[in-house]
Amino acid sequence: MDLSIAPLPARQIHLDFHTSPFIEGVAADFDAQVFARRMREAHVNSVTVFAKCHHGMSYYPTVLGEVHPHLEGRDLLGEVIEALHREGIRAPVYTTVVWEERVADLYPEWRQMYANGRFAQVASSADMKTVQPGGWRFNNFAHPDYQDYFEAHLAEILDAYPVDGFFIDILFMDSGACFSEVSMKKRAKLGLTEDTPRDNALFESAVQGEFAERFTRFIRGRAPKASVFYNSSNKAFVDNRAGWRVRARRETHIELESLPSGFWGYYHYPRFARQLMMWDMPWLGMTGRFQKMWGDFGGLKPRPALEFECFRAQAMGGACSVGDQLHPRGTLDEGAYRLIGSVYAQVEAAEPAYAGTVPCPTIGVVPAANPGSDMDTAGKSEEGAVLMLEELKYDAAVLDDDSDFSGFDVVVLPDATVVTPPLRERLKAYCEKGGKLVVSDAAGFDENGDWALDWLPVRPGAPVALYPTYWRARGPFYPEYAGDCRVVYAQGREVEPGGGAEVWSDRIPPYFKRSDLKFCSHFQTPPDPVAAATPAIVGNDAFAYFGDPLFRDYRQSGNRHLRDFFAQALSRLGARPLLGPGLPAHVLALPRRREGDLILTLLNYLPTRKSHDIDVIEDALSFAGMTLGLKTPALEVLVPKGAELVSDDGGCWTLPEVKGRLILRAPGYFADKD
Repeated sequence: MDLSIAPLPARQIHLDFHTSPFIEGVAADFDAQVFARRMREAHVNSVTVFAKCHHGMSYYPTVLGEVHPHLEGRDLLGEVIEALHREGIRAPVYTTVVWEERVADLYPEWRQMYANGRFAQVASSADMKTVQPGGWRFNNFAHPDYQDYFEAHLAEILDAYPVDGFFIDILFMDSGACFSEVSMKKRAKLGLTEDTPRDNALFESAVQGEFAERFTRFIRGRAPKASVFYNSSNKAFVDNRAGWRVRARRETHIELESLPSGFWGYYHYPRFARQLMMWDMPWLGMTGRFQKMWGDFGGLKPRPALEFECFRAQAMGGACSVGDQLHPRGTLDEGAYRLIGSVYAQVEAAEPAYAGTVPCPTIGVVPAANPGSDMDTAGKSEEGAVLMLEELKYDAAVLDDDSDFSGFDVVVLPDATVVTPPLRERLKAYCEKGGKLVVSDAAGFDENGDWALDWLPVRPGAPVALYPTYWRARGPFYPEYAGDCRVVYAQGREVEPGGGAEVWSDRIPPYFKRSDLKFCSHFQTPPDPVAAATPAIVGNDAFAYFGDPLFRDYRQSGNRHLRDFFAQALSRLGARPLLGPGLPAHVLALPRRREGDLILTLLNYLPTRKSHDIDVIEDALSFAGMTLGLKTPALEVLVPKGAELVSDDGGCWTLPEVKGRLILRAPGYFADKD
């Protein structure tokens, strides 16, 4: 199936319009010409517009569904599409599956069901924390009658409008679903009848693939140039036959929904974007203009926050999308579009700097998650690994068992990576050609719990009985930490080094494990002077094995010495960061390559936890006084124009008094590196 599309517009708006049927005066103040002109003035070149919302209300003349009762006969979808097209703005159509209240009322037999016979329903608000009245009910997208209904809905739209594309929302099963009669028949055919995280994840992936296959073929058969995307919870597994890879093979592009002020946070986006940037398909990063989350009417984030979120997506090779929600009366929030326009003007101005660039990562990270994994725990490991690498100024890509590992200096298996048969073959071939591995804790075992990296001279053992534990580096590995005991909070495992493996750090146990009857001081038990019988970290010139979940621990605790030990291991393996010392850890360095030139983006924004619930970026920080360690004979500033660098002729560049973003070009940087 041909899934090619025109280049993805770089400055998009995702415009929600989930409007209760109890609200009157819907679109009463809507002026299509004013709406479209305001989008153009805000430098927007694509708006995802609404056909049907989660309430099940339609905003076009429908025979199949129900027009919003207070739309007063207007074809709002048609007016929006026509007005945007007049301004030269693309208008893909939003519609929803699964969360559709009208369908849940009319067809309870189409509902998703838990194994205990209860219907599936959202229990919390959009922040995934606050319990509030009124939660979306889950319909079963695997039900054949629901699919027929949905096809007829798409056909209505395709027959009536010039469709640029479809954004099909909420293509997922609720956690622990679905065990309806129809789903159980499908589960039996797939051999996935147990109510376990593994069976549920594999079942969801299988029916997502079937749904996407059917509807992408249907849409592209009727509108061959239309874009098609299915929005769902993103699950990046080691096994490429499950998770979001399954949908990606039936989509024209990917939209990475990750609102940092929502439950995702600022460290969710990088681990997914760093996988997308390696796939040969268009993608975008979707944030929101809200202070908090979707549906946050009146909420508006600071401009520096939106700058960082859009600049980061652009610098990694993605398009930008900003989420908004139209007021029920059809008016745009003027302050929101002043904000969006001020940022999108900068995005547009920077587009020539990124034209023709490709990623150039040097470190690969394989996900910690696989079907059956605890996704929260695995996510912390992945975020911790990517965060460490970003702070150390290594550029990383996230891989899976179908990725090409060639060209990476080091591949990291963080904390819990399951080694599937295809991954084992790729890793073994990679190592035989001189590739280096960093492995930690329970990573490296296969699906049966057997150690799969048997060519490495190390054997991980049972979990340690006493923890929190301590690392004491040996002098040849890390002189600065030699003799010091540095805590690791999470439980690790025993390590048995083989021939050819060096002990890089001893494990120092606590005197005892803290309990109600036996404890010391306020927190963990202090270290025993005597080292444990088995070490904590071993390695040689080809691998490093950490006996503790250092990546998850770092994401949980921010324990800086974990990053220091990881950096030392990378150095011992011969991996060198792109940049030398000089930049603070929080400054994000994002390299791209255009032929022989290096295009380097530096972002100086710092999320702060000034509220109880969310991180906030309130200021764009200055680069003044910072030094950039980059050995290149020439370096110029592309953005902002007119800014100048000062070289000391020794590989250090003094950065100008610019706030927020610098885009630099090092001509011919890769000429002697190929």
